[in-house]
Amino acid sequence: MTTTRLSILAGSWLALACAFAAPAFAQDDTLDRGIGSEWSSMDPHVNFDAAAGSILSDAYEGLVNYNGYDILPGAAESWEVSEDGLTYTFNLREGLVWSNGDPLVAQDYVDGLMRTLLPDTGSERGYYFTSVVQVVGAADIINGDATDASGLGMTAPDDRTVVIQLENPAPHVMNILGGAFSMPPLHSPSVDAGGAGVFVDPARVVTNGAYLIREIVPQSHVLLERNPLYWDAANVSIPFVKYHVTEDASTELLRYQAGELEVTYDIPLAQMESLQATVPDEVKITAGVDIVYYSFNLLREPFQDINLRRALTIAIDRETLEGRIVRSGATPNYSFSGGFDPNYNMPVFDEAAMTQEERNALAQELYAAAGYGPDNPLTINILPTVAEESVRRAQGIALMWKQVLGVDAVVEPQERKAWLDAFYAGTWDVFADNLVGDFPGPETFLPYMRPSAEAGYNWVSPEYEAAMDVASAQTDPQARLDALAVAEKILLDDYIVAPISIIPTRQMVSPRVGGWVESPVGYHNSQYLTLE
Repeated sequence: MTTTRLSILAGSWLALACAFAAPAFAQDDTLDRGIGSEWSSMDPHVNFDAAAGSILSDAYEGLVNYNGYDILPGAAESWEVSEDGLTYTFNLREGLVWSNGDPLVAQDYVDGLMRTLLPDTGSERGYYFTSVVQVVGAADIINGDATDASGLGMTAPDDRTVVIQLENPAPHVMNILGGAFSMPPLHSPSVDAGGAGVFVDPARVVTNGAYLIREIVPQSHVLLERNPLYWDAANVSIPFVKYHVTEDASTELLRYQAGELEVTYDIPLAQMESLQATVPDEVKITAGVDIVYYSFNLLREPFQDINLRRALTIAIDRETLEGRIVRSGATPNYSFSGGFDPNYNMPVFDEAAMTQEERNALAQELYAAAGYGPDNPLTINILPTVAEESVRRAQGIALMWKQVLGVDAVVEPQERKAWLDAFYAGTWDVFADNLVGDFPGPETFLPYMRPSAEAGYNWVSPEYEAAMDVASAQTDPQARLDALAVAEKILLDDYIVAPISIIPTRQMVSPRVGGWVESPVGYHNSQYLTLE
């Protein structure tokens, strides 16, 4: 999620100006991809939206790259890890340059991390470096106790070397060193001159990835062009990539079938089975690391009562919801982290072992204990996005809460940007939330819920913080997972969120597209694809 505040009018004017100036491109040279709702932010140090991350992954490169399950050399051609697992040394490629020709040096990566961590940036991703991994000195910067990089455990001893020092071993650190979501470099001269506005101005934005940004047209598209100065430009096959806003999945499918898109963002649920029967090779459904959960607004008085939070959590019949109402291929979930790692002894909330009938009966008792009943029904809103799956799920849950408890729940779908803005504004009772992991494992999810991560849930839990600290200090992999399970049980026992399901990625991919590989975290960088 993001707290970016952009000047929409200024951004729109600049985008339109560039659109008028741009030449027309041959359709056969362009990979057309659906992006769903409009991107949340084009600022690589701020964006926390998975869909926008696809665009930014094409335009910015981290120390490493990802393709499917593989971690590949990116700006760093090699790296070494100290025996104690606390120091990572990355060796940058020789001759790296930004898209405007400026040399790209190791300090640019240090500056990028500093911009992410500084409170004034307003990034929600700083917790990656204090919770998901613990970079030395990162917490001091986020907390405002330090304002420069002198104490930061990320340094550039020379132009081609980046050194990262961790407080505790983190075997998953390589999974968050790519450019789109965690560690993009910073071209300081352009940002110093124009501020965050440069990221929405194709005439001024400077990138370092396989593609440069040619057009940004709000509510329409982002056009990328192959970056001739990228170190591996000779192996980037597709000249242009165009990301289209495609808010309605049914309309998006029609555009795909008409040849206007080669890759969709989603598949309409009502047509999924028929498409699997008629064009099975074009339907790409992958078990993902995208967890869905409903968050309760702890700042609103009703949800300060754990009896109510618990009642709402267990009154949801997840098997019926996902199997008969939503029917999207999602898997019911009774944990938070999803259990993607087979070595993780995943905890579940206490009532998961009950039948749904038993859960409903207990939910009614808890609802009454919270002071609600037929003469005093709870009236709340639920905020999903406008995506078909999200709306269906919210409507199904609202119906279950009505039937089991008598709750009057109003479903208020929001466009993605408005949905994110509403989250931070707190104008909701129940938020139809989700979190996409950076890798299959509990440690990509659990740090986000730490109160110190300030994700916006207003939860205070010294016990959870302490348990996560214990887990972070473990050097043995299994001991680390066991300690994380203790922490997750604390989270579940407080019922601040209701786990719902794990959703797969669903896309249509044209036979014209080559190089598409399965990716549980949705990494499909255009530089690794071909277009027949």
